[in-house]
Amino acid sequence: MADDPKKTTLVLWGVGLLIFFLPLEAYPAWEFKRESFEFFYDVLWLGNSDTDSAPSPLLGVVGGGIRFSLSNSFSFQPELGFYGMEYFYRDGKAYPAEIEYKDAVGVIGILLDPLLYYRYPLKGEELVLNGGFGPAFSFKIPLIPHGEAPTNEVGSYFLSGGRFLYLELRGTLDWTITRALGLSVRLRALFPVFHLWDGEGVPFYDQLFFGAGIGLRITG
Repeated sequence: MADDPKKTTLVLWGVGLLIFFLPLEAYPAWEFKRESFEFFYDVLWLGNSDTDSAPSPLLGVVGGGIRFSLSNSFSFQPELGFYGMEYFYRDGKAYPAEIEYKDAVGVIGILLDPLLYYRYPLKGEELVLNGGFGPAFSFKIPLIPHGEAPTNEVGSYFLSGGRFLYLELRGTLDWTITRALGLSVRLRALFPVFHLWDGEGVPFYDQLFFGAGIGLRITG
């Protein structure tokens, strides 16, 4: 019975990916039309279950994306975000490090999120609630070594076992100020689906991202 939740999650994720990557021809009423650009700043909590390393850090993520209208109810929005943090390496695993840790390595994180959105107007086009779903990719590139930082080990850890692969759920509330300008409030969670097969036996929240932010939308 312990494996049932994992199997259910894997099946749901597979079905979601299948729907997400179906060709647009499968939806004859859809059109692929650029709608807006969005620039965002999010604050994300990154779960860390290890008590002998740094506490779960809060990360500032800055980036942008493009929204494409598919129909009156659906849109597609790929985004690219960047963040930075410190890691050290112990017993085959990379852990978040305090900034003063002497043998840590500074990592540049890249978040890539191609999400499918469902639109629910609350007040015409002035106030719209969106629900987003899709895969997300968190690539961590070790760039700034300190002391005897295990740069290669940290980089290899996150590439091995697909530890860059996430499933993201997102909600946004869009407020249209003018025809060309809008604001959004964002709430997002990125689930580390690689725990289904990496065999680490850590709690589900280890390496999970969760947080909120704001976005500036420019239509055109």
